[in-house]
Amino acid sequence: MQSLQAGTVVVGTGPGGATVARELAMAGEDVLILEKGRDHRFPVGNITAYATMYDIRRSKEGVLVRRGITTGGSTMIYSGNSYDPPAFLKKELKIDLSKEVKETKRELNIRPIPEDYYERWPGTKRLVQAACELGYSMEPQERFIDPDLCDPSCDMCLFGCSRGAKWTSREYVYDALVHGAGIITRCDVQKVLSTGGEVTGVVAYTPKGTLVVNADRVILGAGGLGTPMILQRSGIKGAGTHFFTDPMSVMAGISSDSVGTWREITYTFADESHVGEFVMGNVGAVNAFMAQIAALHLPYARRAVHLPKMVGMFVKLCDEANGSIEPDGTLHKAFTVKDEEKMAKGVDAARKIMIRAGVIPETISVAKGIGGHPGGTAAIGRVVGTDLMTEISNLYVCDNSVMPRSGGIPPVLTLIALGKKFARSLLKKTKA
Repeated sequence: MQSLQAGTVVVGTGPGGATVARELAMAGEDVLILEKGRDHRFPVGNITAYATMYDIRRSKEGVLVRRGITTGGSTMIYSGNSYDPPAFLKKELKIDLSKEVKETKRELNIRPIPEDYYERWPGTKRLVQAACELGYSMEPQERFIDPDLCDPSCDMCLFGCSRGAKWTSREYVYDALVHGAGIITRCDVQKVLSTGGEVTGVVAYTPKGTLVVNADRVILGAGGLGTPMILQRSGIKGAGTHFFTDPMSVMAGISSDSVGTWREITYTFADESHVGEFVMGNVGAVNAFMAQIAALHLPYARRAVHLPKMVGMFVKLCDEANGSIEPDGTLHKAFTVKDEEKMAKGVDAARKIMIRAGVIPETISVAKGIGGHPGGTAAIGRVVGTDLMTEISNLYVCDNSVMPRSGGIPPVLTLIALGKKFARSLLKKTKA
C-alpha cells in the first residue's frame, strides 16, 4: 500500500473538478488531482475514442448513458455547446453565477460559429429553413469552439478535437499543473476517509496497488455517475438517488435529392422555444448514423451506403430525476409517462421538420434514450448544502451531481462558473 499527503485532493478532471483544481493551484494551494482515466492522446479526434475515452452504460430499463473517462472527462467527448445556467439556480437556490459566466465567456471567447461556416452546409441550412416554415426557430448555438482552428467539414467533436479548436477542461488541468498541482492518472478513487465527522483523505486503486492519500480537504468532481458511487461507499446518506441524464432521441433519414448533413457539424443549430421540455436541432450524418447503431438499430447499418445523403436531428429531453445508481455502478433509469409525452412531442416536431426538408418519411429512424449529462445524484439540498459541503466537514462536491434537477441543456458553462465561485469562496475562508 502506498501513502501520500496533500493539502487538497480533487477527484476528477471534468469541468467542475478541473476548474476548482486550477483556481486553487493558481492561488498557491497544495493540490493533488486524481483521475480515473488516462491522458489519452492517440484516440483524440478519431473513432477509437469510442473504445478508449468513452464509458457507455445502459440502465436496467434500457437508457444509454455516456461519459468520458480520461483527463478532461466528458468535455473531451462533448459537442462544445455553451448554455447559460438554468434559472432555478439563482431563483430558488440563490446561487448567482452571472459574474463567473461573463468572465468565462470572455476568457474562452465563447460565441456562435461564423456565418460563413454554415453557408457551406446545404443540409443544415435546409433544416433551418424547414423549421422556420413550420413556425420553429433553429438559431446558431454558442460554442466553446475557436473557428480559426476548426475545420467546418470535420464533425468529430464527439470523438475529441485533434485540431485543438474545441475547449476542454484538459486546458484547465494543464494550467493547474503549471502552477504546481500534481496529478495521478489511472487512479480509481473508491471511498473517502474521515474521522469524527472530519475528512482525512481518500482510498484509491491504481495499477501499482492501493493508494491512500491523506488530505485536509477533498473535492469530488467525478461526475453524476462517479461521485455518488464514491459517496455511497463512504457512508453518505442520500447519494445516488434522483438521477437524471438529459436523454436524447437522435433521428436519421435519407434525403430524397441527396442533400444531407454529410460533413456538417453536429449540434450547431437548435430551437430553444421548449426549454424545460426539450431542445431540438441538427445532427451531422455520421453522428446520426452512429447513434442508430449505438441504440442497437442494427438493420439500419445497411443504410451506411447512403451516408452522403443522410440527414440527422436530435431531441434532447429535460427528464425527470427518477433514476438511481448503486455503489457498484448499476443504473436504474426509465422514461416516466411525462418524459414519454415530452419526447413524443419533440420527435413529432423534428420528424415534420425533416420531412419538410426533403427526407423520405419511411427512412426515418429514431435512436431513443441516449443520455449525455448525468446528474442529480448528490444534489444541493439533499446531499450537499449551497456551499457544496457534505455532512463530512471539508468533503465537497463540484460537478453535475449537485444539480437538484435537469435544466435540459448542456451543463459545462454552468459547472465552470460554479467551480470558479466555489473555489474562490474556499480561498476566502482560508485567508480568513
